[in-house]
Amino acid sequence: MFGTALIASLALVPAPALGATVVDSTRWIVDNHGRQAGELTAVRRGDSVIVRFVYRDRNRGTRVETRYRLAPDGSAIAGEARPVQDDGTVGDVAERFEIVGDSVVFLGARARREPGGWTGLRTATPWEQASRARYLLTRPGRTAPVTGTAPARAEIVADTVLRLAGKRLLARFVMVYRGASATPSGVWLDGRGELLATDAQWFITARQGVFPFLPAMRAIERRWRNRQGETVASRVRTPLDGPLVITGADVFDSETGVVRARQTVVIVGERIARVGDVDAVTIPAGATMIDGTGKMVLPGMWDMHTHLQLTNQSNGSLQQLAQGITTVRDLGSDIDVAVSQRDRERAGRLASPRVILGGFIEAPLAWAGPSGSMATNEREARDWVARYDSLGYKQIKLYNVIHPDLVPTIAAEAKKRGMILSGHIPRGMSIRAAVSLGYDEVQHAAFLFSDFFPDSLFLPEMRAYSAVATAVAPTFDVDSPGMQSLIRFRAEHKTVIDGTFNIWIGGGASIVGAGGSTDQQRADSAYLLLIRRVYEAGVPLVAGTDNSTGVTYRRELEMLARGGVPIPKVLQIATIDAARFMRDDRDYGSVSVGKVADLILVDGKPTVQLSDLARVELVVRGGRLYKVKDLVGALNTTAQ
Repeated sequence: MFGTALIASLALVPAPALGATVVDSTRWIVDNHGRQAGELTAVRRGDSVIVRFVYRDRNRGTRVETRYRLAPDGSAIAGEARPVQDDGTVGDVAERFEIVGDSVVFLGARARREPGGWTGLRTATPWEQASRARYLLTRPGRTAPVTGTAPARAEIVADTVLRLAGKRLLARFVMVYRGASATPSGVWLDGRGELLATDAQWFITARQGVFPFLPAMRAIERRWRNRQGETVASRVRTPLDGPLVITGADVFDSETGVVRARQTVVIVGERIARVGDVDAVTIPAGATMIDGTGKMVLPGMWDMHTHLQLTNQSNGSLQQLAQGITTVRDLGSDIDVAVSQRDRERAGRLASPRVILGGFIEAPLAWAGPSGSMATNEREARDWVARYDSLGYKQIKLYNVIHPDLVPTIAAEAKKRGMILSGHIPRGMSIRAAVSLGYDEVQHAAFLFSDFFPDSLFLPEMRAYSAVATAVAPTFDVDSPGMQSLIRFRAEHKTVIDGTFNIWIGGGASIVGAGGSTDQQRADSAYLLLIRRVYEAGVPLVAGTDNSTGVTYRRELEMLARGGVPIPKVLQIATIDAARFMRDDRDYGSVSVGKVADLILVDGKPTVQLSDLARVELVVRGGRLYKVKDLVGALNTTAQ
């Protein structure tokens, strides 16, 4: 730890007055698991700073330039943000502010500037994040209002001197809380309060000489985030001294798809001990009683497409539980994050759904996904499957640019080990080829559209499957012979569709870099008809969000219902069907005697009105009881 004098030296150091002829330029690298994905540059000349942040994340990423005019003390008095075009030129102003007296003038709006407040662009790069953190550290209580949005607060997590191979790095890790959120973003600062590196993410921005120190910096953050997650877990769990009994509620029997009226459910430890009519079940002594009259018990739901981040354990996982999700399947996260959260949840140390892991394999090209799990030959491919198997992963997920010639090798190794194989459809391969070689499941319904336009992935330029699907969906005939043949093929092979329809319907494709459709209403109609046709054909479906919080899970289920899937079947897809596909139905997926107690209590009748799933009151995960109001409260600092 630093001494007092050294800690004080890390406070904001106002920039010196610079003459117009003096130029100060700094460059940071944007890293994707050891591969350069782009860069951040900041050039200061006199009273101005120009910041450019450009990197590639598969077919998307960030391309922005921010410009500031500075006061003599280094604070910003005006700023603007513009997109950076593919040729390096900048586009029109997308955001602008200027301080005028005690007001801040934005594009089309004016806000009061609070004394001592921070004013900056909403379009933030890591440079802005560091600037905000540096400013907050100079304020009383390290807190300040932020013009036009919620106030911010900084907390110093670590002051340290990192040492490696005779080199020393002075580093301060600062967490910044925004508004009422209990989960902060982190940033590493140097001795002058300037940006060293961002926190642990798929893409990390850092000064070039900092990269050897990143593992040590990541370890510091992991310890802090882990402690925070376990502290939250101890606070939101409702203690139980004995059995838990829910009495008088209707129970959705996912095995049959029917509702059993006025039931009593007895939970002892982590298992369901009794389920039966209210008058036929004896209540064990010392039980915690919950009156479920007029409400419904359902099995906990499964989000079959999520991505864990370090922040999940104090944020996203709580949100998932609050949605009624008691199992998540991770389909591509950093191994250290995923394994740790899986194991600590099962030990009861985290408030989280149960985690099932799918191992990600990609190839190290410019369009590669955000992962370090890269295979360029058969040996590397087999080694990755073996490593995932040794860590308890249940599934392998292949991605966009893995070479098609490696798919047979990966499929054979996965099948030998009893693992499920799924993924995107690699470039140069069709759905039929992938399924014939061993795919048990395909992620994303958009591949059913892009599969018919393979050349469009390359010509006239490199494009993602999502962009191709977005372009063709509005005019695609789902009832065409080609699509109907493909649907029948998948039905015959029982190839599961992890559709993530919440992404594609309603313009959500912009999330995955596909932009909005030119005719979103017709695109939505095509996806909804696709749901109807695959369901009618008997193609297995699972429900997934493709996010880390589960906040679009109900929307995913509602899209299935809008597409013609009966509500009781939608709820089976969300529960027992997912458990069966993952070969977990012996212990999970229904409210049945002997199974693990993963269930939810809903104040409504979701088998009649799916939107009642918004009224989840209680969640039981492995016999641990959580009240939704406690989970939601823990997400806000104002509730603590």
